[in-house]
Amino acid sequence: MKTEMQIPEFLIEMSKQMNSDPSRCTAHPFWQVRCKRYLPTEQGYNESHIEVYGYEGLVYRSIEPLSELVDYLLDNHEEFCKSWAIEEHDEESDYSEVMYNYFDLDCDRLPEELKKICVQEVEEIVTTHLTQSASLAFIKRKQHDYPKLYTHVESAYWSPQLRELQDWIKSLTDNA
Repeated sequence: MKTEMQIPEFLIEMSKQMNSDPSRCTAHPFWQVRCKRYLPTEQGYNESHIEVYGYEGLVYRSIEPLSELVDYLLDNHEEFCKSWAIEEHDEESDYSEVMYNYFDLDCDRLPEELKKICVQEVEEIVTTHLTQSASLAFIKRKQHDYPKLYTHVESAYWSPQLRELQDWIKSLTDNA
């Protein structure tokens, strides 16, 4: 004699959510929460931008206007700016204008205490969920621990076991 198993309420709720979730034109979607991270790389190898670090940490990212780096150099490394302007352009009197007009992060050196690092942007999968609402709840609960989080949909199409599980969960409320 078989005992009929009671379906847990969380599976019924998950079934309702999965049946109402947008598919984003994807067969058997599952929801990933992702963020973008920046990792050091070699120059010319998949770099997205350059970052400049000093003793206090990050000084500049090349995705910002170069004038921000020049402002920093003029404010914090005046002697370097003066000598750079003389060596590179024979100009001492108006070294700040020379810096704004000619300084190039790709070609020019930096003060010794600053380091230029090439970085690449990578997408990190933080967590995976079967429903959109679970992924959004995770973002709401944990956004403070990560760079900007966002959802991305992947497909379980090539995973027969996950497809079967999704179909079974969805069937719990198909006719409800």
